[in-house]
Amino acid sequence: MTTLFAVLLSAGGLVAAGWLVHARRAVVAAFGSGANAVAFLGFVVLANAAPAIAGEHSSALIGLLVLALVGWLVAVGRRRLWALPEFWRRICLGLAAALLVWCLGVDLLSGDGVYGSRMPAYATAGLLLVAAWLMAAGTTVSLRAMAYAGLAVLSVLTIPTAVYGQAWRACTGGQLEKCSVAGALFKSFYNSENYVALIASFTVVAAACALRGAERVAVLAFGLLIIVATGSRTSYLALAAAGVWVLGAVLLQRRRPYPHINLALCTALVVGAAATATYLTWSASRTTLSNRGNIWVHVREYIAGSEATGVGVSKWYYLRDIGEAPYHFFHSGYVLAIFSGGFVGLALLTFLLAALLRAPVADGRAFTAKAPVALFVVYSFTEVVWNPLSVDGLTWIFVVMVLITSTSGATDSAPVAASAAGADRPGPLARLRRTAARPPIGHATPDARD
Repeated sequence: MTTLFAVLLSAGGLVAAGWLVHARRAVVAAFGSGANAVAFLGFVVLANAAPAIAGEHSSALIGLLVLALVGWLVAVGRRRLWALPEFWRRICLGLAAALLVWCLGVDLLSGDGVYGSRMPAYATAGLLLVAAWLMAAGTTVSLRAMAYAGLAVLSVLTIPTAVYGQAWRACTGGQLEKCSVAGALFKSFYNSENYVALIASFTVVAAACALRGAERVAVLAFGLLIIVATGSRTSYLALAAAGVWVLGAVLLQRRRPYPHINLALCTALVVGAAATATYLTWSASRTTLSNRGNIWVHVREYIAGSEATGVGVSKWYYLRDIGEAPYHFFHSGYVLAIFSGGFVGLALLTFLLAALLRAPVADGRAFTAKAPVALFVVYSFTEVVWNPLSVDGLTWIFVVMVLITSTSGATDSAPVAASAAGADRPGPLARLRRTAARPPIGHATPDARD
């Protein structure tokens, strides 16, 4: 069974890569310009391939990729360098910057200061926010872009499977019994099957919301095949929650358009999520949620007395090095914020998530366009989807969520077909440009996850 799945995954990856090349004009339309599509997809794919390319030096390679991305965006968008993104996207990026600066300050001032070589990671995170600002100021990105980016990454992760025996991890037994119908756990060249399942989950949700017809069916089938092969129970639960959100979005948007979601509703949803995550952290035993509680117990014990400010993310590496903390990372985006920046950091993350939900879209389908944000909120209970203090192969998910301005383009009247005739039709790009707030400018503008 494992061999069968390996062949299916490799074949699916090859087909996905070939289809992305074939439908390149649809991809360009999703990212707003060919320059943006090439630069962003190149960054996303290489950042996820970094462990296979550079091994233990993958963080350095990712840092160089971020620097190259910023340089490219400055070069192609120099005439619009001082342009401002839309208001709510400025708020999102400003809050992300505030979270980074706050946690850096806490790390510098707590205990003996920053432990180890964390400063390059902080600097890379700051540069990535600069890149996101430059992209937000000069382009329009649809939810399709997340589906295409995820598909590009998944193709890289799956193509070698048939000939790469280490792409699988043996099923676990005992208290943490875990397996998949493939008879093993698909992890590609990463250490965890949850990483691959996470990317596949966001790709599936984006495809379900933004793609149409055979294109959508094919991407959903490929994504779900990967998730089944990983055996990730977290993905099953998160996708179920996202499915409820998407169904509600469809029912609501049948009655009238929603250019944005009510701010009070956005705030209530994310405050409830943050409060639930805090409760889980302080009520967890060491065996809670497949032993994730073991990590959270260490977190609350070490920051006792510093709950308001936290102690800085580098201190976790110190605890691991002296044997007083588990080797695994936090297994919760909310717990990462609490440890690194305390309840102040958690509040900044909460405001950021509310702003992501509230940011308007151009096509009146705000609830559909924000489905990945809803998935992000749920997934962050048990996984670190986005580490705001570093850059890794998952950071692109946050960047795309900030940049999204519509579901499948400025209009949904003529979705892009998977065939050559439909995929290469210039209509969607022309409509996207006419609807954009500014005229196009020609050329558009693993570390801490263990």
